[in-house]
Parts: sequence; C-alpha cells; structure tokens
Amino acid sequence: MAIKPSRWARDWVHEFVREESSPSRLDAWVEKTTASIVEEMPDLNARPGLPQQLREAISEHWICFLNQLVQPQTDFRLVPKAYEIARESAQTSLPLETLNRIYRIAQRSTWNYATELIAAVDDPQSERIELLIYLWDRASDWIDRSVNETSRIYHEARRHIDVGRNALWLEEVSRLLKGETLDSRRVSAELGGYPMADHHTAFIVTPSEPSQTLEDLEEAYRQMTAHLALLQALVVRPGGRQIWSWAATRRPMQLDPGLTSSEATAHGMRIAVGMSKPGLLGFAASHHQARRTLEVVHPHRKGLHRYTQIEALVLLGCNEAVDDFVRRTLGGLGGSLDHEVRLRSTVATYLASGGSVDRAASELSVHRNTIRYRLQQASALLGRDLLATDSDVALALRHLDLTHDGRMP
Repeated sequence: MAIKPSRWARDWVHEFVREESSPSRLDAWVEKTTASIVEEMPDLNARPGLPQQLREAISEHWICFLNQLVQPQTDFRLVPKAYEIARESAQTSLPLETLNRIYRIAQRSTWNYATELIAAVDDPQSERIELLIYLWDRASDWIDRSVNETSRIYHEARRHIDVGRNALWLEEVSRLLKGETLDSRRVSAELGGYPMADHHTAFIVTPSEPSQTLEDLEEAYRQMTAHLALLQALVVRPGGRQIWSWAATRRPMQLDPGLTSSEATAHGMRIAVGMSKPGLLGFAASHHQARRTLEVVHPHRKGLHRYTQIEALVLLGCNEAVDDFVRRTLGGLGGSLDHEVRLRSTVATYLASGGSVDRAASELSVHRNTIRYRLQQASALLGRDLLATDSDVALALRHLDLTHDGRMP
C-alpha cells in the first residue's frame, strides 16, 4: 500500500525534486554516488568503460526517480543504461551478485544523503519522521524493482548465451564421439579451451524420478560438481532430461565411490561414469562406456554407477539371452517374494565377502547361524549346493539387482 504524505511532506518533496533536478546538483549527486560505489568495489575500474556506464545509469536512475517521487504511484521502468549494463554483464561474465551490490551501495548512499537533508529541516520531529518513512518507502521500492528487473534481464541474456554455446558445443562433441575429428587443438578451441590432451572422465546424469525437471537435475548436478571439486569440466545438454559432462585431469581420476554415490542418491540422480582415458579417443571412449553403463542400470536405481565396477554386466548388456541365463542360474532364488529377496541379499553379501559367514553376518548385522540357515534355504531354491566361489550366481544376482531392480520381468 502506497504511503500518502501530508501536505507539508508533499511540498518538501516538490521543492527537493526541483532543486535536485538542476544540472549542478545532478552532476554532484552522480559523481558522489559513483565514487561511493567504486571506492567499495575498486575492481570495477578494471573493466573498460564500466565506470562511465555506471555514471550514465546513475544519472538516468536519479532523474527518473525524482520524476516519479512527486507522483501518487510509482510507474517503474528500468532505465536504458541499466538495461544495457545488465545485458553486457551477462555477456562478459560479470557476476550478478556484483550488480546487486552496486544497487545496494547506491541505496545506502541515497539514504545517507536524504537523512542528512532531512536532519537539517527546522520542523517538528514527527513531520521529519513522516518524510523519512515516505522517502525510504519510495527509494526501497525503486531499488528492489531495479534489482529484480536487472536479475531478469541478466538471466535471460545468460540463457541466450548458454543455448547458443550449447548448440555449438553439442555439434562439436557429436563429431568427436563419431570419430570425425582428430585435431586436438581445434577441438579445444571450439570447446572453450577444454584441455583435450588430458585424461577425460565422462559423466551422464539423468533423474531417477519422473517428476524431476531438467532444472532440478542441473541444480543437483551443480551441487555434485562442487562437492567433488570437479575442475576443468565440460557440460553439454543433448536434449531431453540428460546432462553430458567430462572432467579433465592430468592423471586418471580417482573417485571416492562412497561419497559420490551418497551425494547422487540424496539428490535423486542416476549417474553413469566411464573410465578415465587420455586424449580425443579417450574422451569418446569414456562417454561410450558411460552410455552403455546407463543402458543396463534400472531407471529407478539412484546413485553413482561406475563402468569399472560393473564392467562385466555392461559388456553382457541386457537381452533375452542374458535374462534367460539369470533365470536358469537362480532358479527359485529369483522369485519376488519378500523372503526370496532377503535370501538373495544374504547370498550376494556372502559371495562378496569371499564366502566368509562371519563377515557376512557382520555386514548384515545378524547372527552367523542366521547366515548359515539362509544359505541352506538359498541352496534349496537353487537346486544345488551354493559354493563360496559361485561366480555365476554372483553375476546373476548383480544383473537382477542392478538391471531389473531386483525383480525379473
């Protein structure tokens, strides 16, 4: 709700606007405000032309604000020079936070100036307070709208830049994945300086829930890359709800699978990771491994899935012949009843522990006699004795769990 000033306050504001609109007062105000901003943000001087653009924007803002100050309602429009600064900042990667800080410094400078003037007014204190509230309300509203509109323009410009760049990068990456280019220097230049001579670890990121949007996925991906401190990352959006990414490192990347898996799971992501390989051919090979990994991982399986940890399953793939092998190998142990699912978990843990009942019991937090009893039940469902080195059963269990989420179709 707009604050309605008293007659005295309206008269004071009209006189204030008349005086501040004079060329000399306007120039003094612009220089003072610009100096306040540059003093707190000296790095702005390093950007050619920006201080002068700020002066022009401050002048336009102040003139427009003064004109609106005497109106009953504010008819806000971002001034042209501020629009230009917002757009060019996005194009030259000046952070949006920097623009917001500029506005807040200008707001503080405006407030200090107004309070000094009002403090000198020889009128009752109640009327001065009313004037302060009125000016604060109008100035805050103007700055807030300026910040919001600047943010909108900035993000819109960034989206246009990102869309155009992504289209160019996707075209270059597609040629690279098809083996159509072998010039490392040219590819690096086309991909914004991404170091093609390094080792490359490919990531393909998808959501595990239908309700997740691409925006949700990108935010989760940003958090994951920050968590993993993935430097020299190249990101391409191929369309649909996927993100393709490569991390360049001087040596083969060593990921902590526990940390990365928990981070991905927490954000509902399904991430396939290829091996870390060098050069142009390695860039393509790692991505192809990640893509094949994604093809065998069930859509609902959240977390990080590394090619190196499930290479045999990826190479086998998922088809009717492989599923038939799983059915024949597991027999009754491949059922969908709850106790059959529990038995499979016990068998998988037992085989992964090298056939150690004690280690399996510790892993599952049950008594070792419980493990022995479950293994007997599993053997009965298999139709033969379960061996500690039963690699066929281990492979079938991993395929059933990872590719079919524990339930055969």
